[in-house]
Amino acid sequence: MSAQPSRIVAAILLCCALVALGATSAAAQGTLLSSSLPGAFGVRYLPDRAVVTYTVPDPGERAIATSFRLRVRLPQRVRWGFLDREPMAERELRWDRGASQAIVRLPFGSHRVHLGWEGRPYLPPESATIPIVADGDPAGQLGARFQLDGMEASGDALVGPGIASVRVETTPGVSPADLTLSSGNQTVTQWRRANGALVTAEPLLIDENPSINLHVSGYTLQRSPVKRVVFENVTPPAQVAKVADEIPENAILVEGEDFVDNGGTPPQVEPGSHYDTHGGACVYSFLGDGSWLTWKMPVPEAGSYDLYARISCGDTSAYRLVEFDGEAPEGLHLVEFPGTGGWGHAEGEWWLVRLTGGEGLAPSLQLEAGDHALTLTGVLQKHLNVDYLLLVPAE
Repeated sequence: MSAQPSRIVAAILLCCALVALGATSAAAQGTLLSSSLPGAFGVRYLPDRAVVTYTVPDPGERAIATSFRLRVRLPQRVRWGFLDREPMAERELRWDRGASQAIVRLPFGSHRVHLGWEGRPYLPPESATIPIVADGDPAGQLGARFQLDGMEASGDALVGPGIASVRVETTPGVSPADLTLSSGNQTVTQWRRANGALVTAEPLLIDENPSINLHVSGYTLQRSPVKRVVFENVTPPAQVAKVADEIPENAILVEGEDFVDNGGTPPQVEPGSHYDTHGGACVYSFLGDGSWLTWKMPVPEAGSYDLYARISCGDTSAYRLVEFDGEAPEGLHLVEFPGTGGWGHAEGEWWLVRLTGGEGLAPSLQLEAGDHALTLTGVLQKHLNVDYLLLVPAE
């Protein structure tokens, strides 16, 4: 029993993406799909094929056949087809020239059908594995899945935290515009070519064991267009040292809440909100989402100074980019602040930490007399609270 086309069209056209000009013209001439049995259908037109997804329930004992008939409008004569991932025999592909429709017999159930009118028949691979390497050592893998218009791959990299360049080794023909890589809240779309690979134009901030997502656009992928993903020049964050919670003699103290500029998510600064804060207030909810704070640091005379900060952190750690007068001091670009056991609401949760001048720390700062701008930028999604900052003449 045949269903009326007008009844079927309303039920079956769930999705239609028209890519080829020929398919657009064909669609304007009449019905895209019609079926001998009701069901749920969708069709997507691509440069060389129509991809039909359908669900047609088995009529059960009422059925007098094991299949149903589907007619699909195409811009040219159907030449090849796939049912799911199995090639369809030429005898299964009929062509109604007058209606410009392919006619196929299909099994009940939920399936995907490719009906092609030009080129050779092919399907992209279902999956692939892409190795990850960090400074020459294996560091995980990405699991890749393919669609007709590209590849998506994801996985965890056993690397970081720190800063690194990322090198994506590709097959010939992959352009920078085809490739997108994301890690955390960072997305890389700018690449430079280097010896058969695409390399991030700027170093990438990486969390510990970050999740990596990779997208490659490409219509005729026969295999993975990415050979491997390589993290190069991985630089770990600068460390700080916990010191006695006492303000050193001759220290220049700037309250955390006295920042002179900020951007991104505003921090909180309400007085009396935390335990044992200097001056009665602090900066809290300073997020690691790219938000930044700038303080004016007055220097009475030129010389060497060391930077300290009184902080609290209820996470295992927090990361901040550090700049003095718009530039990263030597050895101090990305800094890892330790977890202090809480957010400064109880005794012992505020720590005074030293950033420069000590053993294993970044070099002391060489500063001219006058006002300087210290900027901390929150990265890698971790919070940090700041009570005050210190500049102490180096010994």
